[in-house]
Amino acid sequence: MAQGFYFSKPIAITEIRQINTIYLPKADVKKQFSLKLDEAIFDLNRSQNPKNIQQAIDNIKEIDKYNIIGLTPNIFDLHSERQRINQNYREIIKNKTRSHFLLAASLVCGSDGAVVIRDKDGNVIFNNQHFIDYIGLDLVDMPIDEACEKVTDYRTCLNIDNELLLSDSCFMMSDEVIETKNGSELVHTYRQKVSHFDQNFIICSVYEAVDTIIVDELTTCYQKNYLSSNYMSQHKILVFIDLDGFKEINDRFGHYIGDEVLRDFSVTIKEMLRDEDVIVRFGGDEFVILLNSHVIKNVHQRIEQLRQKIEGYFGEKERLLSFSYGVASLQDGVELALKKADIAMYKEKSQRKR
Repeated sequence: MAQGFYFSKPIAITEIRQINTIYLPKADVKKQFSLKLDEAIFDLNRSQNPKNIQQAIDNIKEIDKYNIIGLTPNIFDLHSERQRINQNYREIIKNKTRSHFLLAASLVCGSDGAVVIRDKDGNVIFNNQHFIDYIGLDLVDMPIDEACEKVTDYRTCLNIDNELLLSDSCFMMSDEVIETKNGSELVHTYRQKVSHFDQNFIICSVYEAVDTIIVDELTTCYQKNYLSSNYMSQHKILVFIDLDGFKEINDRFGHYIGDEVLRDFSVTIKEMLRDEDVIVRFGGDEFVILLNSHVIKNVHQRIEQLRQKIEGYFGEKERLLSFSYGVASLQDGVELALKKADIAMYKEKSQRKR
């Protein structure tokens, strides 16, 4: 009855009595999404024949682009599909007034963290006030290209989203440097992949880093104390790296050029690594790479490729720079992994020298 009151079409006055045509300016009224959906379902229930039912369902699909109502590709039994749509919609309406639903909405909106929800294409469909205050922008309905222009490294955030979407995992933790209204800040980011009627979304919570982990000023890698932090739990494999040829460069050209080579190496290898990989400057020309891979054989193949690229990159600059490495699992702890990887690295360095 309520839907009929709102959405019934009035009889044209010309059908009541003949009058001269009157042209009135068309009111530009932008309907709310919920009202549009309510009207579309009313039209669905008014439809009688299969053709009209299908048209009404297509109309709902166009309005409800995130498939909140849960449409299925059921084209064989349209009457059953209509019944199912009505049941889903009644459930949504019923939940809107439940305290549990309101609490869940309040938790997301009022979270201590900056929460943003993106669809599989990277479009922001929700960001809470904390996120808006933190970034200084409301990204809902903002085109992706425009968001990437206004937010530094935003494209990197979308790339990490995509890695989670393509993986078998449903959860990912990462440390990222993002541009806020207060400048560049290190943040801890927690991503969760959520499926809703065959559509995937990423719920991303961002928290300011309050730990004592420090970034090395010269190389912008994490310092050694990262290896004793709680974030080590997200890594599976440790790779210990010692540069080959660096001492000769340092002795021949001096410490200033040596520092430039260290900085160039760290920046270059970080660009070659995946966004969720972490590199730590262990000391001097020694580095530790932390990976999420479970298969050591695959890690060896990746590091071999990295070494070839590093040698090629510095070869073009007429610098003979490479590295030796050792790989170890973090299954039995960081200290044991460091010891094993260090032994493996020196064994390889000795073989390469011979």
